[in-house]
Amino acid sequence: MSPPAPPPSDGLQAVTRPTAGKQSLQDSRAVLAAAARRVARLERDGVSVATGFLVGPALLLTAGHAVRLDVGATGPGPVAGMTAVFDHREGTGLPPAESGVRVRLAELLESSPPAVDDPPAPGLPTRLDGLDYALVRLDHHPPDLPDGDDGPGPRDFYPLRRDAYAFGSGVLNIFHHSLTWAPDHGQTVYDRLTADGRRIRYGGPNTLEGSSGGPVVSSGGHLVGLHHGFRGNGVRVNEAVPIGLIAERILAGPHACLVPRTRQPPSPSGPAPLDPVVAGAVAAGAAMGALLGPRRPYARVAGATGEPVRVATAREVAEWLRTGDRTGDPRHAPGVELVVEAARSAESVAGDGAVTAAVLAAALIEEAGRLRAAGTPPRELADTTAAALHRARTALTGAIRPCADPSAAARTATADRRLAEAVSAAALLAGPDDVLLCEPGVTRDVEPPVVRQGLRLPAGHASPHTARAAGNDPWTGQARLTDPYILLLGSTMGDGESFRRLRGRIGEAARPLLIVAGADGSDPRAGLLRSLCDPADGPVPTVVRLPAGPGRHLRLRALSVLTGATALTEDSGLLPGAAWFDVLGRADLALVSASETVLVGAEHDPAARERWTASSRVSRDMARSDTERAALDELLTWLSARSVTLRVGADTPEALALRTAAAERAARTARAALRSGTLRGGGEALLRARAALAPSPTTPRTPGATVVGAALAAPFRLLAGAAGLAPTEVDRLVLAAGFPPVTEGPDPATPKADRPVRTPGPPPATDDTNPGTTETHQLARTPGPPPATDDTAPAMSEAARDGDGPRDAAETVLVSLHSAATALESFLGMPLS
Repeated sequence: MSPPAPPPSDGLQAVTRPTAGKQSLQDSRAVLAAAARRVARLERDGVSVATGFLVGPALLLTAGHAVRLDVGATGPGPVAGMTAVFDHREGTGLPPAESGVRVRLAELLESSPPAVDDPPAPGLPTRLDGLDYALVRLDHHPPDLPDGDDGPGPRDFYPLRRDAYAFGSGVLNIFHHSLTWAPDHGQTVYDRLTADGRRIRYGGPNTLEGSSGGPVVSSGGHLVGLHHGFRGNGVRVNEAVPIGLIAERILAGPHACLVPRTRQPPSPSGPAPLDPVVAGAVAAGAAMGALLGPRRPYARVAGATGEPVRVATAREVAEWLRTGDRTGDPRHAPGVELVVEAARSAESVAGDGAVTAAVLAAALIEEAGRLRAAGTPPRELADTTAAALHRARTALTGAIRPCADPSAAARTATADRRLAEAVSAAALLAGPDDVLLCEPGVTRDVEPPVVRQGLRLPAGHASPHTARAAGNDPWTGQARLTDPYILLLGSTMGDGESFRRLRGRIGEAARPLLIVAGADGSDPRAGLLRSLCDPADGPVPTVVRLPAGPGRHLRLRALSVLTGATALTEDSGLLPGAAWFDVLGRADLALVSASETVLVGAEHDPAARERWTASSRVSRDMARSDTERAALDELLTWLSARSVTLRVGADTPEALALRTAAAERAARTARAALRSGTLRGGGEALLRARAALAPSPTTPRTPGATVVGAALAAPFRLLAGAAGLAPTEVDRLVLAAGFPPVTEGPDPATPKADRPVRTPGPPPATDDTNPGTTETHQLARTPGPPPATDDTAPAMSEAARDGDGPRDAAETVLVSLHSAATALESFLGMPLS
C-alpha cells in the first residue's frame, strides 16, 4: 500500500476523494491474485447459490443464510449437495460444469443466523446478535495452483483477525460470484460502519444473487468483512459483517484450534513474541478452555492433517496435545506438558476440575513469563506469587457456603437438567461420605438408584509404582479391580520369601489383588510390603496404606468384618507364607485413585456386621476420651457405609458413553459439594477472590499479585465470552471485581485486564449428549460480577442474587488452584515459598 494521498491541489491534477488513497499496480495484482486462490463459487445440486472463501486448511467461510440454517444446527445435513468450485477460468474449451477445482462441503461446523434487522432472508431464523456466517469444513483442502497467469503457488487462505479496521479510510474490494461462473470484483465508495459497529454499509459494487458470502478486502489485502446482502427501502446500499466480530466468536469457540494462527502477521504495536514455553502453555490452556462450562459436551481441535477431531474431555485434549506431528505445531512446545500435568493432577486428586486447572495454569505461566521477560527476578516472582496465592485461598475459603442440596453444583457438570437432578437425588441418598457410582444402563432413561454395601476409604495408592501399573487408567492412575481378593496387613511378621509365595498363589487364581496395609514407611517391617510389590516378580498388586493414627487397628477390624479377610498382624499369629485363601477377603468391585479407595459389595457376613455395630455403639458410649470416641465413630461409619449405583441410558452407544461420562462428572461434583461446601460458579468465586489482592497502604502491589490476579480472572473471561460479551465489557467487569489497575501508566505489573485479552472464551455450542436437542449458552445464565457496592459496580445477575445460580464444589476449585500453582513452580524452576 502506498503512502496516503497528498492534499487536493489547484493544479492540473487533483485528489478528488482523499479517502481513496493510491495503490500501486503491484499491490493491486497481489490482492487480486490472493482472491483468485481463495474465493470459490458455492453450488447446491449444480446451481450457484453463494460465494465462499478459505480461512484455514479445508475451512471455508460463507454467509449463514447460504446454507440450510437452523439455530445451532451442525453436521453434514445443512450443506448436503453443496460444492465449492475454485479456479474457474473461461476460454478453456470445457463446459462450465466441468471447469475448475470442485471440492465437496463436508460439514457445517458452526454458524450464526442473520440479525433481526438484517436484509430479509425469507424462512430463516434470526437472532438479536446474529452475524450471518457459516464456518464449513471441506472434504479436503483444494490442491495448490498449477502454472498459470498467477504463477504456481500454495493454496493459502485469509487469516481471521480480531483487529479493528478504520472503515471509511480507503477503498474496499469485494470478490463474489453474482449469477456468473467466473468471479466478479467490485470496489466500494463511501463505506462506513453502522452506529452499533455490527455492520459495514457501502455503495459501488453491483451485487446479485450468489454474491452473499464473498470476502470484503482492504486495499492492503486484509480481510475486513463478509458481504451478506443489499439493503433497500430507500437506503440502497450493500452490507457486510465486520470480520473482527466473526473472528472473535470463532476464535473463542470450540473450533478455534482448527483456525491457524501462524499465517496472521503480528501487529506492529502488538505484544512481543512469547517464550516457547509460555506459548505452549497458552496454546494448551486455550485448547482445554474450549471445554470449560456445563454446556460444552465437546470441542473440535485440528488433527495431524488439519481435519477436525472431536474431543469431549480434558484427557482427550491432552492426548491431542501430546501427539502433535506437524511442522510449527504449538503442541511441540515444552509448556504444553506443564498445563497437561496440572489438568491430570487435579482430576486425579479431586475427580474433576481438570479444565479449570489447565486454564489457571496457562494464565499463571503466561503472566509470570511476561513479568520475567520484563526483568522481574524469578525469586521475587515466586515469593510474591506464593503470598498472593495464600491471600486468594483465604478469600475462597471464607466464601464457602455449606451445601444441603447439590443440584446447583451438579448442573455445572452437565447441561442435561434431568440427569443433573437424578444425580443430585442419588448424591443426597448416598450422603457426603458414602459411595456414588454412575454406570451405563440398559434402558434409554435414568434408572432408579440401587443401594448396597459400599465403603470409601480416605487413602489412595501407597506408591507411584502401583498407580502406574499395567491396566490402570493412564490419565488418572485409577485402578478398577473387578471381584478382587483383599489382603489386610498390619505390622506383619515374616520375610520377603514368604510374601512372594503368597503372591504366587494368588496370581495362579487369575484375579486381582488389593492390599490394604496398616504399616507405614516408618515401620521397619514395611520392607516386607515393598518386596511384595517388586515388579520383577510379576504384575504389581494394588496397594493402599491406611492413614496413621490411633484408630488404625479399628479400621483394619472394620475391613475384616466387611470383607471376610483376616488381618495378618502379630496378634493373629499368621505368617504370610503360611496363609491360604481363607485369610483373604473379597468384594465385587474396588476403585483405587490417588486420594481414595472405594469398595462395593464387600458384604461378607451381615449378621456379624450387625453384632460389631451394636458392640461398637456400647463401647462408644463408655469411651473415656475424645480420641477413643472419634475412632469408634469412624468405625461405626465404616460398618454402616453403603453405595448408591445410578444407571443411565441413551438412544445410541455414542450418546450413552457421553451421558455416562456426564453423570460421573456430576456425581463427583455433587459429592464434593456435600463434603466441602460450594462457591459461586461460572468463575465468579475466583474473580471475587481478586479483591483480596488489591493493594493497600500496608500491602503494595506486587508482581505476584498481578500474576495471580490475571489467573483468577481467566475462567470468568472464558465463560463471559461464551455469553457473547465483548472483550471491552469483559474487561470492565473484571476490573469492577476489586483489583483496579495502576494509575501511573503501563508497567510490567499492569494487570492483564488492562491489556488485550489473549485467552478466548467459547461461544454457543450444541449439547449432543441427548441427540436431537440443542442448547446454547445464554447471557442470563452467565454469573454476574460481584455485588454492587456503589453506583459504578455492575449489578449481580438475578441467578446469583436469588441463590439459584451455578455453584462449584469448593474442594474442586481449591485443588484446581493448587495444581495450577504446582505448574507455575515447574515453570519458574523453584518452589513457591
